[in-house]
Amino acid sequence: MLKKIKDSIHQDLATNKLTVFTALVINTLLLTSNTRDDTFNEIIFSICLILEVLIIFNILAMAYYKVKK
Repeated sequence: MLKKIKDSIHQDLATNKLTVFTALVINTLLLTSNTRDDTFNEIIFSICLILEVLIIFNILAMAYYKVKK
């Protein structure tokens, strides 16, 4: 199981650097432009915040496995 995760991260590192960076930038722009003045916008903000954390964890894992390799 761990080997599959590691292989997936290595594949992401090799092919999806631009996609991960673009997702980080777009999500950050959404987070900063959200007004959070009603319930719907609050839900969108929460979803974007969760995605932001997951993207950052993905970048950190890619960097960790790049250094470890």
